[in-house]
Amino acid sequence: MEYRIRQGLINYENKTYLRDDIIPDDAINCSLGINPFGFTSQITKDVFNSTFNGISEYPSYPYVDLKQTICNYLSGVANLMPEQIQLDNGSLAVLINLNRLLINPGSKVLCLAPTFTAATADMEAMGATIDSVFLNETDQFKINLDQLKERLEPDHTVIYLDNPNNPTGQMIPLQELKELAHLAEKQNTMIIIDEAYGDFIDLSHSAASLIEDHPNIIVVRSLSKGFGLAGLRVGYSIVHKDFIPYIKKLPSEMALTEITAQLAPYALQDTQFLERSRQKIAENKKKLLSELNVLKWGTTFESVPIVLLYTDRNVHLFELLLKHGIITTNGEDFEGLDRHYVRLRVPKDVKPLLKRLQLVEEELASHFVEFI
Repeated sequence: MEYRIRQGLINYENKTYLRDDIIPDDAINCSLGINPFGFTSQITKDVFNSTFNGISEYPSYPYVDLKQTICNYLSGVANLMPEQIQLDNGSLAVLINLNRLLINPGSKVLCLAPTFTAATADMEAMGATIDSVFLNETDQFKINLDQLKERLEPDHTVIYLDNPNNPTGQMIPLQELKELAHLAEKQNTMIIIDEAYGDFIDLSHSAASLIEDHPNIIVVRSLSKGFGLAGLRVGYSIVHKDFIPYIKKLPSEMALTEITAQLAPYALQDTQFLERSRQKIAENKKKLLSELNVLKWGTTFESVPIVLLYTDRNVHLFELLLKHGIITTNGEDFEGLDRHYVRLRVPKDVKPLLKRLQLVEEELASHFVEFI
């Protein structure tokens, strides 16, 4: 039988850095970008058990209480209405739905590289052409939005930026985003700012504060990262008031389970947990990077738990780390990177990791490993 799938997908290959490899029991898992310190203590087993009846109930759509809790959480930087919040089953699901709304076959998307692979891969699946501005190793992969501005053209439908950047963990200053939004608005180009890692930095850095004055900005956030609720799958977008009629065109009924809708507010209301997590992550990250002598790292922000590591030695860095029991994210799965790079997520306890990284660096420094 010939399956009549969408023409644009016939020769398309999905791109993702998720793998189904079996992780050894003694491995240190530094791959996915979770909060190494878990989630709020306000969600206890008793609280979780209290949501038991939610298994058989349809969710409380349109999730007014949860949307209001999100508005309250962001109230220090943005005056939002619940109607400006669109919920979905994780931030990737939010991005996929936005792509359905904004991307047509032939649309051009401007972005940085490396960036979140799954986001741009789905844009390609929708028929978009990805126009990437590559970050430069000689500058430690430091983001320079001037290069993005120079590349910006009227036929760019969307600009996609993850902030903090994945995989480097660095942050784009709000003023630079504001200037970019102003230029893009003149030519009716939308900007999707993916703040999946945004809760690892203070809310004062969130582009949610720009939405009121910039109708072309859409901010996407997640409860999987900073809040540590990856298993509950909560993502949301924040849009300008003028964009509400368009965001309502997307299907959003029952996107979250009732259990998730009941538990998520506990996390959003415990901002002290976030503050403690940021402090501990910053301490661990500083300790980790200060101990590296052979491995190099890209520009990064102290409280964001991910960092781009790389080497000038002719090795497959992901495989070398794996040999020493360290699970990372393979650099080959990001556009603009290759086998000499990995993304590492700082663990809860860095001491065991540092011991293994010392062995990695000793091997890299040996004469048995050639330079590139």
